[in-house]
Amino acid sequence: MKKLLFILGIVLVSFAQAQEVPQLETYTLKNGVKIYLLKYGKIPAVNVRFVINTGEKNESPGQQGYSELTAKLLLEGNSKYTQEQQNDIAFKLGGDLGHDVNKDNTAITANFLTKDFDIGMDLFSSAILHPTLSKDNLDQLISQYIDYNTPAKMDVANLADVFSDLQMYGTTNPLGRHHYKTQLKLITPEKLKEFHEFNYTPKNSSILVCGNFNSEEVKKVVEKYFGTWESRFGEVNGVSLDMPQVKKKEIGFINRTSATQCALQWNKAAPSLKDKDLMAFNVANRIFNVVLFSEIREKGGKTYSIGAGHAASQFSNLLTIACSVRSDEMLNTINLFDRTLADFAQAKFSQEDFEKAVTGIKVRLMSAEMPSEISAIYDPILYDFNKRKNYLSDLAAVKMEDVQRAIKKYWTPDVYKLVVAGDETVVASQLNSIKGLVKYKTTDIEKDN
Repeated sequence: MKKLLFILGIVLVSFAQAQEVPQLETYTLKNGVKIYLLKYGKIPAVNVRFVINTGEKNESPGQQGYSELTAKLLLEGNSKYTQEQQNDIAFKLGGDLGHDVNKDNTAITANFLTKDFDIGMDLFSSAILHPTLSKDNLDQLISQYIDYNTPAKMDVANLADVFSDLQMYGTTNPLGRHHYKTQLKLITPEKLKEFHEFNYTPKNSSILVCGNFNSEEVKKVVEKYFGTWESRFGEVNGVSLDMPQVKKKEIGFINRTSATQCALQWNKAAPSLKDKDLMAFNVANRIFNVVLFSEIREKGGKTYSIGAGHAASQFSNLLTIACSVRSDEMLNTINLFDRTLADFAQAKFSQEDFEKAVTGIKVRLMSAEMPSEISAIYDPILYDFNKRKNYLSDLAAVKMEDVQRAIKKYWTPDVYKLVVAGDETVVASQLNSIKGLVKYKTTDIEKDN
């Protein structure tokens, strides 16, 4: 990793420079794997992402955690390399392997110097196509989940996040379910192998290579390691889920005994990545984050940090705001948030606020240089690349009135879902003041229906 960081470190980017737009080439292997080559920059390195159309949305009742467990185990040894050998080779190459699982898909990632692409892809493909999925490693992971990632021991911020999903989607929707002790103990290597075999298939997969490389050489290496991959399951995963609805204020509470703070997570409706008002929404949200920090952190003194993020996926598009506060300030923080949201909904921001937000987004884009950053910004698997490559010009075309319309559409006051996690014995008197409060129990997530 040190070698890669050294080379990356010698390449500096000036904010004054125009953002270089990557060159995209796409094709499909004979077995159905979609390939995206995103050529960019002068850094002699590549970021590789293997994306499976399988995430939380594909987990049937009883399969909670399968996507995450499978992805983790892929990187813990395979038929060609033990975990120790894999990590040792990656270290010597100055690269790394990683994973990411979300609502829509699973990504196995790698970063290598361009000159090491062949051996890097050997390491990469071995992990993906020929995992061991050993019982010892699985048992260890499940033990960690039970010990540290269950409601009784979970950090309040994570607990609020889990029960926000339950509040938003319910247990009939895979996005609302969460793993629990009894269900976890039923997971076996055989079940994960079946899950891997069914979902990790050529037609259900895409490979994105981003960076500075020779396209013909990369194609040969990709074909070498993935071209002969076959599977008895050939169909592309298909799922249909209802979009969550946020029509009024709903507040839920989940007890976490002995918690020293309360965590709060609000969810509001937001645009999809394809909506025409997405850019105006992004500018509005940047302004909103400044307002949140000013009103709730600096003036209100309620928390050390608060932020609003756009969580967009195939079946759910949300504006999520989260913070942690002292238990005795829980209700005061909710009330201050309501006032802040109501004021912001008036869309009375200044020209200076607008220009700072636009400049902030522009600088963030133009400062990106590493292949992994460019891959995330222009991701042709996630975005329409022909539109995405015009990001800067589309940003420049946004007007104040566009942002004002977005604010009035998405920042409506008193329309959100909120989950609070904390010690009920400490905040009981405050909870009594909340009308229509729903109290969740930890057993509420122990359902597979």
